[in-house]
Amino acid sequence: VAGLLLGLVLSGCSGIPLSALPKLMQLSTELADAHPAEFMVALQVDARMVPPPGAVPELHIQLKPRTEGAWPAIDRKLPMQVLTLASSSRALGLEAPDPGRRWLVYSLPLATQEELLRVQAQVRQARNDPQRQSGGSLSVGVAQDSLATRDPALLNTRWDTWLQTRQRDGFYRVWSGTPAQIHQLAREAR
Repeated sequence: VAGLLLGLVLSGCSGIPLSALPKLMQLSTELADAHPAEFMVALQVDARMVPPPGAVPELHIQLKPRTEGAWPAIDRKLPMQVLTLASSSRALGLEAPDPGRRWLVYSLPLATQEELLRVQAQVRQARNDPQRQSGGSLSVGVAQDSLATRDPALLNTRWDTWLQTRQRDGFYRVWSGTPAQIHQLAREAR
């Protein structure tokens, strides 16, 4: 879609490292071309943090026309899954975590990969359809508030979110903050 704007919504945008901005500006293109099996989110958190049972991040994709009704909008929340590491996180290209910290890594389950392929097809169609050339916006986010601890001892510990769209490009940090900030941003987004 001509004139697509990228908005990264990690339950809000504060905490985005400046070094990530060039990659984030390319995220809409990367998402359209990403291999769903290689798309991953890695969280570096306090080693004491244990996510609630069954809690996983969601990949949130919104594609909206500039003019309402010009074409069907997309608004999908795609669940991720815990990636069981057969080896260390280094095999994924992640550096060893700092002392007292650990990695939580999530990938897209098969059903979510198939849904992402459908969304990618819609995005490509929107880019190539002359009737859709009026523009619009693409917003990609990772909802992670269901994972953030509410344990007072951990609320103000560092939380770093890393993203990988293609294995050959590796992970890059897209957000840094605390579980308390994640909860605050989620409340503000509601």
